[in-house]
Amino acid sequence: MAKRYKDEEILENSVQKKNKKEINNIGENKISLRKKIAAFVFILLVILISIWIVITTNIWRILARDMLKNENSVVLDIDGNIIATIGDGKIKQTITSNQIPQKMKDAYISIEDERFYSHGGIDAKRTTAAIGNYIIHFGSSSFGGSTITQQLVKNMTGDSQDKPSRKVKEWWRAITLESCATKDDILTAYLNTIYVGPNIYGVEAGAKYYFNKSAQDLTLAECAYMAGINNSPYSYNPFIEGKDNTEIINKRTKIVLTKMKELGKISNEEYTQSIEEIDNGLKFEKGTFEKDTQIYSYHTDAMINEVIEDFSKKYHISKNLASNYFELAGAKIYSTQDSSVQKEIEEEFAKTKYQLQSNQGKEHSQAAMVIMDHKTGYVVGVAGGLGTKTESRIFNRATQSVRQTGSAMKPISILVPAFDKKLITCASILDDTERDFSEGYHPEDYNKSLGKITLRRAVESSQNVPFVEIYEKLGADNSIKYMKKMGITSLTKKDENPSAIALGGLDKGISPLEMAGAYSTIANDGTYIEPTFYMKVERRNGWTLIKSKQKTKKVISKETAYVIKELLTQPVLGPSGTATYCRINGVDVSAKTGTTDENYDRWLCGFTPYYTATCWFGYDENETIDFNKRNPAGLIWANVMSRVHNGKQSARFEMPDSIEVTTICSNSGKIANTGCQDTYTEYFVKGTVPGDCDIHTGSPIVTNDNTKKETSGTIEATEKEIDAEEPQRE
Repeated sequence: MAKRYKDEEILENSVQKKNKKEINNIGENKISLRKKIAAFVFILLVILISIWIVITTNIWRILARDMLKNENSVVLDIDGNIIATIGDGKIKQTITSNQIPQKMKDAYISIEDERFYSHGGIDAKRTTAAIGNYIIHFGSSSFGGSTITQQLVKNMTGDSQDKPSRKVKEWWRAITLESCATKDDILTAYLNTIYVGPNIYGVEAGAKYYFNKSAQDLTLAECAYMAGINNSPYSYNPFIEGKDNTEIINKRTKIVLTKMKELGKISNEEYTQSIEEIDNGLKFEKGTFEKDTQIYSYHTDAMINEVIEDFSKKYHISKNLASNYFELAGAKIYSTQDSSVQKEIEEEFAKTKYQLQSNQGKEHSQAAMVIMDHKTGYVVGVAGGLGTKTESRIFNRATQSVRQTGSAMKPISILVPAFDKKLITCASILDDTERDFSEGYHPEDYNKSLGKITLRRAVESSQNVPFVEIYEKLGADNSIKYMKKMGITSLTKKDENPSAIALGGLDKGISPLEMAGAYSTIANDGTYIEPTFYMKVERRNGWTLIKSKQKTKKVISKETAYVIKELLTQPVLGPSGTATYCRINGVDVSAKTGTTDENYDRWLCGFTPYYTATCWFGYDENETIDFNKRNPAGLIWANVMSRVHNGKQSARFEMPDSIEVTTICSNSGKIANTGCQDTYTEYFVKGTVPGDCDIHTGSPIVTNDNTKKETSGTIEATEKEIDAEEPQRE
């Protein structure tokens, strides 16, 4: 018995030891696995960082090589004509290395970077001293110690932040630049791009400004002066009215000469002669420059912003560097501007009749317009303000301003989603009777209420109450979801109500550009294509840097889009239409007007088979518009669109084969019979045709759709006069 217990004890101990060993092994295996995972993550991180460094280094090398050329980039319109030069607002005159006198090169090197030819981008001695100074002063002093290569990098990138991270990046870029360019290339680029005076860049332009002669003709003392002002051109500018800075100019110039003599760049005799020239007074003579600065169109303004945004994102660089690249690299930017369309817009916007004076003593009225080719998403013409444009890169109301839309909102916020969800048809009967809706909302019509009417009739004169009725069935979430699909980005939580969604009383508003993109969705058979101002950008050697990548999304079917297109011809063709002045002979026109409370904003949004266009009119700071009780946005739209279609072939909206056409009774909104007195032809997506009229009795009517007969010939523009037919308010 004792032996059995002993055996059991031995067995139990053995099992415990085995279990303990297995537990230890499991623990060791877990530790080993963690180490392996950690090692794998570390190696992967090193690999990814190495790849990132290689990629970013190569990107900088390519960009820097291009920028060393110091050539302005050009913008081409859709026909390949040069319409703008990027960077021509700066006064600069590029010269070659052979045209820069050696004494000028020596002057700059002596005072700015005496070991320029011996370092690889960073001067270790000066950099160490600068870092030490930074640490001693607890980061309160500038790093300093920049070489000529570093200064060139700074000029290229436009990065002037006084941060350690920026300085480290600058060192890396300077070293990279030295690896792909010669010292002479770097020095020449530096002397061609440095800031030397009021909007003046480069030593050639500087020589012209200060001495009215070429850099090749400067004396040694004058070269020393040019090099000396580099740290503060304003302080040493001899032409500042009311300021005598002769003493500090002479002192600084002599410092440069002394340094040149110390480094053996000039002889004692040259030094003495130059000091004597300074003491006798440097002969400053202010040169003048022919101003040939081109004013960019509003289209080019918007295009530059889009290109810089896309370029900086693709290559992970700052917008400053992207902007400087196009001023120095000689790239070609292929814009979407159709100059003939742009010209028509600019001519209309220059008319003084649209510049209404403010009753509050503020700026005159303003307007904005966007015209798109909805088949491609290309913006072909833009205006961002009234009057003749006198500056480049200014505020662009077409792309940068959001405004309440009024009833111009209805097609994109109500019609598109409600048709797509088959909540309505063109013949739906709606109750245009003023009443309270949910949460006590009580909309009113601008004109009298019409009682029971079809949706087509509601669209014609832009009745408000029926659209709130549809909104109640649709819901804010559905409407907002569809609008986002069509490129609307400025909606807020406060817009989730019928006043905003159904009638356009938005919290912030929508830009004319985004309104054009949304309307283009309908015009383009239900497919949204993100608006763009450019097609591609090429380097000097023809290699493509970036292409415009437009988002596309199928929002509604082409059948649904067609029905909405056809419905939106009613404000143009209907006897009570709000946009009858927008008719263009020989071409289908769909249009929707918009007016906000107090008549603060007026809109006209619409399209033809050729173009989609939106126009806004108002004041930058809300003020009631009084334009002879007419819609100035509509007049601008009508005049511009009439002229841009001039000479084009007549065109109709293409009706899909699956569209069903039938005669409708206006009273019941159903298929008419011979007993119906008020009938018309209506268009339906297959499967949505209503039943037979249940109000009248009679024989069936055979529908013969003659409304879409093709026409031939070219369109002739008709100017819309100020005393044209007065549209109804809506």
